[in-house]
Parts: sequence; C-alpha cells; structure tokens
Amino acid sequence: MVFIVTALKIEAEPLIEHFNLKKDMDIHLFPVYRNPDITLIISGVGKVKSAMAVTYLLSTHQTTLQDVLLNIGFCGTNNRKYSVGTMVAVNKVTDMDTNIDYYPDVFIKENIPFAGLCCYSRPVAQDMVQEEKEVFCDMESAGIMEASKKFYYAHQVILLKIISDYLNPEKLDKFQLKNFIKKSMPLIEKIIQNAVYLNNSFKGMWLDENEISLIDTVSQNLRFSKTMEKMLFKNAVQAKVKGIDVCKTIYPFLETKVNSKLEGKRIFEKIQQQLK
Repeated sequence: MVFIVTALKIEAEPLIEHFNLKKDMDIHLFPVYRNPDITLIISGVGKVKSAMAVTYLLSTHQTTLQDVLLNIGFCGTNNRKYSVGTMVAVNKVTDMDTNIDYYPDVFIKENIPFAGLCCYSRPVAQDMVQEEKEVFCDMESAGIMEASKKFYYAHQVILLKIISDYLNPEKLDKFQLKNFIKKSMPLIEKIIQNAVYLNNSFKGMWLDENEISLIDTVSQNLRFSKTMEKMLFKNAVQAKVKGIDVCKTIYPFLETKVNSKLEGKRIFEKIQQQLK
C-alpha cells in the first residue's frame, strides 16, 4: 500500500484527482481518500497534527515491509537558485524545536535536487533565519518522521517538497500552488512506482535471527542511538540484497567497546562504509 500524507486540502486535490481517490465516509477523525493501492490522509498544519495523522493511519491499517509512506507538500526557502514550483527530495529533517535530526533513506533515481529540511512550529519569514545560511522550511516533516519510525524503516518514507515561496508565505497564490503540484504529478507518480518496485524487490531478503541479534548486540556495545541502529538495520538489508555477507562484515566489531558516543559514532560510520 502507498500511504500519502498532505497537510492541506490544496496539496491533496491534484493527487485525489490524478489517482481517482474516493473519500472514505466511514472515517471522521481525518479526511481520508483511497483507491485499492493508495490511501491519502489530510493531516492539517503542524508537526503535532502530522504525527497524529500518520499514527492514526498506520495503526488502523495492516502495514507491511513493502509499504511506502509519502509526504507531499510545500516548503519555503531562501535559496533563489531554485525557482518556485521546483520539487526537492528531502534527505535530512531537523526539528527546530528539539534539534533532533532524522535521515530518510533516499533511493530516487529521477533528476531531482535533494535538500535538508528544517521543521518549524510556525511559518518562517526571512528575518527568522541567518541570511548566509541556506534553509528549506516546512511545518510537518518532523512529526511525520517521528511517528513513521514506529512502523517503518526510513527507506519506506519519502518526503517530497515543492518550493512555494522565498520565505514570504503571506504572498502565496492558492491557484498557483495547486498548479505546481499538477505539473509535478508525472514525476511524483514515477517516484511512487519506483519506490514500490524497490520495496517489493526486498521481499524475502530481510535479515534472519542471527543477523538481527548480532546488530542488536553491536549497537548496544557501541552505544548507538535508536536512529543509528535503525540506519544500520536498513543498510544491512540493502547490503544483503547486494550479496554482501552481513554477519561476516559486522562480526569483527562484536567485542569492541567504547567509552563515549563519539567513539561509537566513528565506528558506526566505519561499519556503514563496509556494508556499502
């Protein structure tokens, strides 16, 4: 199943029309639209609402390792290298309230720029950021990443953002915004198709009990964070798909001990490189 989250109805309408989604009249907590392959939910604005919507959606469906969770929405930026209407794929999300970073695994082969995204609790104007610092801003991504990690690996989560403004959100034109998404639909559809194909190709290639136990033990010994541990699991799966012996790669680190998280992070990077 492909699950799509948008904050606004204006973001959802082109998707509903393109994929011929019908409103689920039995659901009243959130607007939900679906066809046999896609379920879309409109969360409302803000990371709390987006987290609630993702949690509700995924906890009320039978999720699988082949699912794709896609967030499509708008973002502002102070980077004028990109014109408004440009779609970017997000490879890092920073919650600006907690300074927590999230790292979606991006396996997009299409010609699309990548960007790190700053998730704020309110609309961002130019005077809220340092002029020399490049930023892409939204209000939902951190909530989506935090909620989705309870259900999915990071490679199952894709965040696509369309640039709506140069940090002057008061000047937005709703008709123009809707057209931005309409024009991006062929690329969005292709990204969805490729993500579904990738996840289906992983079927039957997940880690066995010995590999899982080894990664869990190494992660504890080396003081990996939960995010790092999940990233290690993901990269181990991808390595296995490529024919790499996961146990042979990770086993030499089994007896390694560290005295600080910084030491653990260095070894984490080393393991990641060997898995790649």
